[in-house]
Amino acid sequence: MPEVYIDSLSIKNFGPYYGEHTFELGTEGYRRATLIGGKNGAGKTHLLRALYLATVGESGAIDLKKVESGSDATRFDLAESLNRRAKSEGEDSCSMTLQLSQRDETGSIGRTLTLVRQVRWRPNSPPVFSSKANLSGDSQWIEDEDKVQKLRDAFLPRHLTRFFFFDAERSQSIQLNEREITEGISRVLGLYSYSELEEDLRQLTANKIPKIYGSGSEAERRLNDITAEILRHESNLKTFSIDESDQKQELRDNISELDEVEDQLKSIGAVDPEQLTKATKQREEIKSTKDKLEANLGTAWESTLPISLLGGFRAELYDYLLKEERRRDFENRKASVEPKIPQVKQAVFENVPPNFVLDDSLRSFYEAQIDVALQSLFNPPPEGMSEKIFVVPERNELSIQIRSKLRTQATAIQGLANLCAELERKTSELRELDQTLKVLNSDSTAIALGNELRERRGSLLKHKEQIDEKISNIQAERTLINNKLHELRKEETNLSEQVQKVQKGRDLNSLAHRYRDAVSQIKSCAAVSLREKIADIVGGLWLDITDRGLEYVGMEFDQHWNCFLKKSDGTRVSWESANTSAGQRQVRILAFTEALRRLGRFVTPLVVDTPLGRLDKEVRENVLERLYLSGHQSIILTTNAEIDPKSDLFDRIAPHLSRVYTLNPQGDPESNSYQVRVSNDYFKRVL
Repeated sequence: MPEVYIDSLSIKNFGPYYGEHTFELGTEGYRRATLIGGKNGAGKTHLLRALYLATVGESGAIDLKKVESGSDATRFDLAESLNRRAKSEGEDSCSMTLQLSQRDETGSIGRTLTLVRQVRWRPNSPPVFSSKANLSGDSQWIEDEDKVQKLRDAFLPRHLTRFFFFDAERSQSIQLNEREITEGISRVLGLYSYSELEEDLRQLTANKIPKIYGSGSEAERRLNDITAEILRHESNLKTFSIDESDQKQELRDNISELDEVEDQLKSIGAVDPEQLTKATKQREEIKSTKDKLEANLGTAWESTLPISLLGGFRAELYDYLLKEERRRDFENRKASVEPKIPQVKQAVFENVPPNFVLDDSLRSFYEAQIDVALQSLFNPPPEGMSEKIFVVPERNELSIQIRSKLRTQATAIQGLANLCAELERKTSELRELDQTLKVLNSDSTAIALGNELRERRGSLLKHKEQIDEKISNIQAERTLINNKLHELRKEETNLSEQVQKVQKGRDLNSLAHRYRDAVSQIKSCAAVSLREKIADIVGGLWLDITDRGLEYVGMEFDQHWNCFLKKSDGTRVSWESANTSAGQRQVRILAFTEALRRLGRFVTPLVVDTPLGRLDKEVRENVLERLYLSGHQSIILTTNAEIDPKSDLFDRIAPHLSRVYTLNPQGDPESNSYQVRVSNDYFKRVL
C-alpha cells in the first residue's frame, strides 16, 4: 500500500497568521512526528483548518462548518478568516500551499503533488475559492478545478482526510452523521465500489435491459417489478436516512446551544426566581427570630445587669434576707399565738362543773403549764435571726423572689451571654442575607437576561423533545422499510433462481442478476470480515489502553457501526450502558481511526488537535505511543498542559519527533494587531 506524506504547509494571512508562515512537516528516518505547541487561543485550530482546506479545497469549508457546530464564538466561519491586520492594510486574500508525496514500502518517493488554495474576499459577496496543482515532473500548473480534485484524490482523498484530520477534544471526525460515517468507512476500506457496481447492475436490470429485450417470462416480469419496488423502497430509505441524519445534526446543534445557554447562565450569575423567593423567606424568618431575641435580651438586662453590679454584696444581701424571713416567721407566730393565751386559759378554767373546779394552787400550776406550752410555739427565737426587718410586706414572697434571683445570678449571667451571642449570630446572618438580596435585586440587566435565557432553555428543551420524537418516527419507518426490503429481496432471490433456470444463463437479464447477487455477496462477506477485523483492532487497543481487560474480552460492531462490549461469559453490553468516561470514548474513537488507517487502501498521515485533553494521565502515554505515534507520519497540535516540555512524557516521545514548533500569540486577540509568531522550539524546549 502506498504511504502518503505531508511534506510542508505554507499559510498566508489566514486567521491569526499575518504574512506567510511555512511549516516543514516531513519525517526523518524513525522520527516520524511533528509536535506543534500552543496555549488555548494561540492558533492551533486555525492551523488544523488550514491543513484541511489546503487538502480538500472549497468543499472543506462546508465540512468544517458542519463538524464545528458550536457557538458563534467557536464555529468556523470562512467569511471571518482573513487576517484582520492584513485586511486593515488593504489585503483581500489568503492562501494555503500544501506539498504531498507518495512513497512505496521501501520509503522511496514516487511522486509529489503541490496544492495551492487561494481565498479572495469581495465587498458584499461570499469569499471566492481558486485552486491550482502541480505534479512532480510537470512544468505547467493545472488550474481546472475537476482535474485538481482528481489529482488530490489520487494522493489524499477527501473521505480519508475527514477521518484522519480531526480535533480529538471534539471527536470531530466522528461527529459526522451516520450516513457520512458509513459511506466514509466504506470508501476507506474499498467497499464503496461494490455498492456502486451493485446499484449499476440493479439499474441495468430494472431500466435498460427490459426496454431493449422486453419483459420476457412472467417470472422475469415479476422480478423486474420487484426490482423496481426495491429501488423505490431503497430511495425512500435513503431519504429517511438523510432526514434522520439532518435531525440528528439539528439535535446536536440543539444540545450544543442548550450547553451554551447553561454556560451563560453560570457565567452571568443569573438570578433564579426560586432562589430569590427562598432568600426573602429566610430573611423574614431570621428577622422574626432576631426581634424575639432582642425582646428577651431587653427583659434580661432589666434584672440581670443590676443584680450583677452588686458583686460581693449579692451574697450578703441573700444571707440578710434569709435572716429577715426567719425574724418574720417568728414575729408572725408570736403575733398569732400570744394574744390568744388569756382566752385559752379562760376557756380551760372558767365555767367548769363544780366537781372539776381546781383549788388555787392547782389552777396556778396548770395555768403556768399552759402558758409555757403556748409560749413554746414561738420561743425560743431561731438562731441567725435578724434584729430588724426592712422588707415592708408581712409575708416572705417578695424576699424569696429576690433571693431566687440572687441565687441564680451565675446562670442568668451565662444566659445573658448566650442571648448576646445568639443575637450577634442572627444579626450577622441577617446582614449577609440583606447583602445577598441587594446583589440579587440590584442587577436588573442580569435578572432580565437570566429570565430570557431560562425561557430560551425551555424552548430548546421543548424543541429537543420534538426532534427526539421525529427521529423515533423516522427510525420506525426505516425499520418497516427494512423489513419490507428483506421480504422483497428474498422473493427477488427466489425469482432470480427461477429466471436463471429458465434462461440457463443465456439471458442478459439473468446474467446481470447473477452478477449483482455475486457482488452483493462479496460486499456482504467483505463488510463482515472487515468489521470483525476493525472490532479486533479497536477492542484490543481500547482494552489495553484503558485497562478494562478484567471486565471485557473484546468488542463488536453491528452493520450500523453500533458498538458492543463482550464479556468472558459470552454476553455483550451496549457501549452506552458500559459506564465509559469521555476519555475512554475518545480512546475508542482514536482506536477506530487507527484501525481504519491499518486496513485502508491508502496509508495516510494523522493530523490531530488537542490530542490528550480529555484523557486521564494514566492513559496518555499509551495513547501517544500506540495511536498517535504508531503510524508513518503524525502531526500533533497540543498545549503544554497536555504535554509539558519539562515532563518525562516529553522526554519519552522526543526520539519520535522530527521537529517541533510553538505558536506564540502577540497582541490583543480582539485588535487588528493580533498575530501569531512561530518559533522552532516546544515552549522553549529545543530538540
